[in-house]
Amino acid sequence: MRKYAILALGVAVCLTGAVLMAFGEGLLGENHAGIATVIGIVGIGLIGMSAVFIAGSSKRSSEEAK
Repeated sequence: MRKYAILALGVAVCLTGAVLMAFGEGLLGENHAGIATVIGIVGIGLIGMSAVFIAGSSKRSSEEAK
């Protein structure tokens, strides 16, 4: 289950960016779209990186089973 932690973190960061994009004017002021976009891109990067960890751990476990 530990290998899915980065995936869950990436999804949470993406959702945070989406919420800031929609409702961030009250928190961040009028110019909130830039930081919300950056947070969303970081989340997408984390999701992409999690695929590497998940694939690497499944490959390792299949090699150990042999």
